Amino acid sequence: MGRVVAIVRVLPEDVETPPERIIDAIKRSLPPETYEVLKTRVEPVAFGINAVYVWIAMPEDIEGGTSDLERRLTEAPGVSQIDVVSVSRLIE
Repeated sequence: MGRVVAIVRVLPEDVETPPERIIDAIKRSLPPETYEVLKTRVEPVAFGINAVYVWIAMPEDIEGGTSDLERRLTEAPGVSQIDVVSVSRLIE
């Protein structure tokens, strides 16, 4: 079974929310038997808001594609909005 990597942009609910708290919430919301956080990067957006980009590995044959991942990330505490930027096959 192959894996894919999804790059997801995550925006916080509040400008005061530290990016580290968003990253921790994301990691806690994803079951490790299905998802693996490979990398994170924080980028300023505007007016003090920082977007968190997260690279997440997952099985390529997961039912529903990224919909379960998107639901879990949206439900994570402190997360306002998520956007799947890209999905590519992971070469291991």
